[in-house]
Amino acid sequence: MNTKRKGRSELKREAILTAAKQAFQEFGVQNTSMDKLSALAQVSKRTVYNHFSSKEALVVELLSELWREATTEEEISGLANLSLEEQLIVLLESEINVATAPHYIELAKVAMSHYFHKPEELKEQEAKISKKDTAIFRWLGQQVEVGTLKIEDIEFANIQLHSLVKGSAFWPQVMGMHPSLTQDQARQLATQTAKMFLSHYRA
Repeated sequence: MNTKRKGRSELKREAILTAAKQAFQEFGVQNTSMDKLSALAQVSKRTVYNHFSSKEALVVELLSELWREATTEEEISGLANLSLEEQLIVLLESEINVATAPHYIELAKVAMSHYFHKPEELKEQEAKISKKDTAIFRWLGQQVEVGTLKIEDIEFANIQLHSLVKGSAFWPQVMGMHPSLTQDQARQLATQTAKMFLSHYRA
């Protein structure tokens, strides 16, 4: 099987993202300069800016990557032996754990601060992160196809699920009102949300 080799530009971009993950976790976003990132990635500062126009743009890309890593196709394929409710609980709990992780919250705060006065750009970036490209969205589509769920608008139902979760497991942490959820709290929120959702959409 032939594997496409990555070009120099793609390899440098990956090196910058890897350096950013390391630096942001070790020093924090505010204490990480673009000079420090270029040194860690072993690329020029100009190369960093060629790939990411600002530190905030890099933060948004990392948020997207963390979300994609946590909502993979493999996660859906391993749910077949569980009940419908338990499948949704597992998927929701996974997203809750990502959305309330301290590192994710720190990145989100930086992104929110940057886009606070740019609501249209913020809306566009949020759509890239948490809408269709998630395991839950794909799972909803699959369940509609096999007839276990009756949903006329999958995108709207997906937004409903995210809104139910984020009201307790993202916004309170971003606003500094509550700490990250414990595993028991995350499980309880996922369970309650799944029951509420399925009470309406189960076929």
